[in-house]
Amino acid sequence: MTRLTWIAPVVFVAVMLGGVGIAQATGAWVTSGNQVVVARQLAADDVKGSMILQQAADGLAVPYAELVALIGPPEGAAVTPTTAFKDLEGLVPGFSLTTFRETLKAYLATRAGTPVPTAATSTGAAGPGDTTSVATPTASSSPTRTAAPQATATGTGDASVKGSMTLRQVADANHLTLSVLVAECGLPADVNADRTLREISDATPGFDVQIVKDAVARLA
Repeated sequence: MTRLTWIAPVVFVAVMLGGVGIAQATGAWVTSGNQVVVARQLAADDVKGSMILQQAADGLAVPYAELVALIGPPEGAAVTPTTAFKDLEGLVPGFSLTTFRETLKAYLATRAGTPVPTAATSTGAAGPGDTTSVATPTASSSPTRTAAPQATATGTGDASVKGSMTLRQVADANHLTLSVLVAECGLPADVNADRTLREISDATPGFDVQIVKDAVARLA
């Protein structure tokens, strides 16, 4: 009885470790950075600002080089597998995580063979015979430098708005009333206007710098 008491826990630990080893060997379990990502278990909307590029590539089952090609960093930009998405704004001019998620959705749909709605049909302006399509990245795209994603139909945004700026600085730079800018961004009235946009983005689900850019464009 005494021997069985200590043998059972040892067998349990051995089985668990063996299962993880098999999962890693088959590529179903990937460790990256400080987080564990299950391969092919992420969607475009799951990509967060705190996630590093290699984690996204692992979870999306997308080659790292192709992920970087979608981002389109300029030559010489210090973009590495351990770069977090929230840091790309300072490395890639015009980069927006919200816009990039849409680019990533189109890319993943193309890889999966799913038709991507065209710009004309999505607005109802095209006729039945219109074959115009939206240019989307393909799986065969080489990891070369591509143009940085542009702002989506949510607004043209203001390129002068940076994640390192505070709400107060944005309001002053664009000659706007701070309380009006806060409301236009959909933030609570008591938000700390002296925190940087990047800090507010990390603490507020669904909020990012593009929202502020679009708000400034609407109020300008």
